[in-house]
Amino acid sequence: MPELDQFQKDYLSLINKLTDQVMQLIVAGQSKEEILQIISQRDFKQVILNDPKFKSSFTNLNIMYLRALSDMDKFADISPETLRALTRINQTTFFDDISEKIAVSLKSNITSGVLGGLTKEEIIAGITGDLRPDQIETLVTTALNTYTASINSIMADKLPDQTAFVYRGPVDEKTRPICLQLMASGEMTRKEIEKKFPGAFITRGGYNCRHQWAISKTRNIMHSPQQAIKEASERGIAVG
Repeated sequence: MPELDQFQKDYLSLINKLTDQVMQLIVAGQSKEEILQIISQRDFKQVILNDPKFKSSFTNLNIMYLRALSDMDKFADISPETLRALTRINQTTFFDDISEKIAVSLKSNITSGVLGGLTKEEIIAGITGDLRPDQIETLVTTALNTYTASINSIMADKLPDQTAFVYRGPVDEKTRPICLQLMASGEMTRKEIEKKFPGAFITRGGYNCRHQWAISKTRNIMHSPQQAIKEASERGIAVG
């Protein structure tokens, strides 16, 4: 996904630029005490959100939302107003969350670096150790999956109570126990899902989950209760 690749590059560029700004204070002869005062007063989160290049990178991620929406199974009508509201909520939550994570890591590592006399490269290594580019990919994927799950939930509200759903996605060594349990359960109505697995219609397997609910059809792609039961049995996981 080119948008995600660019976002990761812009993240690295951003932390390099902000770290460099602090290092320039050292080069200019500022004392540690003076630099710490500047760091303590700087709102790194707002700096991140207002950075032109990073704001542009955030905007480009919107394409991924449109792509995720176009790839979904549309099994019920949903108004454009509701779609826009869900998109805004998900995007602002994601942007707020990731900018907060970057800001906390920046302030912590830059402070430690100034106190410890670390080089710019060592400070950046600390920041990327806290929040690696691949972890950013996980955050983006989780946000998108939560977005599509929220849309699924709205559409499911419009269907008859007896509508059956199945849990679709990969079954392999990475599949979480809860996901094996959800898939092994086979067809379930929304009420059955909520009774047996409260909240799972939206949260599914949790953070970075690769699965989604779908209306049960004659042929349910990537839905194999037998395979889930077999994988669970091999790993000693109870699914009954």
